Amino acid sequence: MLLFDGLGGANDGLLPALRGLYTIPANATYFHAAFRVLDEVAAYLEPADRVRLCPDGTTLRQWLTSTTAPPDGIPHDSVTAGLCIHVYQACQLQPIRRHPDDAVAALGHSIGLLAAVVAGLGVRRTDDYLEVTAACLRLAAVTLVRGRQYAGGPAPAPEAVDRYRTRVRRSAAPGPMAALTGLRRDELDDLLAESDGTDGPITVSLANAALAHVLSGPTVELLDFYFRHEARFAQAGVTWTFLNNTIPFHSPRLLPAVHRIAGDRDFIGPLPGGDRLRLPVYATDAPRDLRGAPDLVDEFCQQVLLRPVEWEHVTRHAVTDSAIDRIVDHGPGAGARRFTKECLRDHPRRVAFESARQFSTPPGSGGQRAMSALSGPGRATPGNGIGAVRPVPGDHRAGG
Repeated sequence: MLLFDGLGGANDGLLPALRGLYTIPANATYFHAAFRVLDEVAAYLEPADRVRLCPDGTTLRQWLTSTTAPPDGIPHDSVTAGLCIHVYQACQLQPIRRHPDDAVAALGHSIGLLAAVVAGLGVRRTDDYLEVTAACLRLAAVTLVRGRQYAGGPAPAPEAVDRYRTRVRRSAAPGPMAALTGLRRDELDDLLAESDGTDGPITVSLANAALAHVLSGPTVELLDFYFRHEARFAQAGVTWTFLNNTIPFHSPRLLPAVHRIAGDRDFIGPLPGGDRLRLPVYATDAPRDLRGAPDLVDEFCQQVLLRPVEWEHVTRHAVTDSAIDRIVDHGPGAGARRFTKECLRDHPRRVAFESARQFSTPPGSGGQRAMSALSGPGRATPGNGIGAVRPVPGDHRAGG
């Protein structure tokens, strides 16, 4: 089974890895197409929404063609990070690249679902692949921008943020998603039942493993929830970490964004229906696969923006349903692999895990080290994207 990670973890190695892929001549057509799609998205969006595509004023093209990385890496913004993750994952799925030819299924964690769909479609011609991935990149970009557009809420009081920072020094700044480790689901549900937030509900957006969950909700309410139960968390050894995400994914709060995306469908363009999937692509909200889904665009929007992820249920179902004995992890982070291993710890099937990097390099391209940059962010080794880059020719406009 092909596995694709999502947002939420540390992405410090993502930009070097992307730049490494960009230096491989065989990837030039792919990146040129990706830049053009992002230009199209920028031209399509209203100015007030366009800034959400490039919140710091830079573009993917600038990051990859610059001889020096941005001083702070990829901005901590869900739109930017989500686009980089999808561009990275889709690059690994080009027909020209080597892949295990015995894959029988695909599964993506959160936004990684879109790469799983690309893998499941299994397009073999480069022109067909570019057409499908262009629609997928437009879908990813518009979905993330609309999600950010409707992710607003009252900002927490500065004194509340300072109070939190004095207690949890290594966490990201307070935001609309927070991870808890050490509580069972029923215990967490009991605590949430006691919550009566005035700025909107807190929901369990991801059940990653038996003791690992993520909450989505207004930042003010999440901070209040933490302070209210801080002593209990400390006594029980529960860890609390705000994620870098700026969008409360997998939350009913984003229903207006889903409605807004319905008006963007003509621009996004069509995707094949689930009946065109060559492999089972497993949903993340329930034990099912998408080969019977009539509308993959709507499935992606619903699963990433609204529906909670039930990772243990879906991974155990996928392994059993497709008789999986090997999982090939396409990254870019390690979260999906880590949670999957935990969820399969007592599964009757023995499943081996391996990295996709051994399948990622076209013959003679020498790109293996570019993948290894993810496990060693910032290492200035030849081939990991730190050195000189080859510009992609073309008529470049602002946006990508």
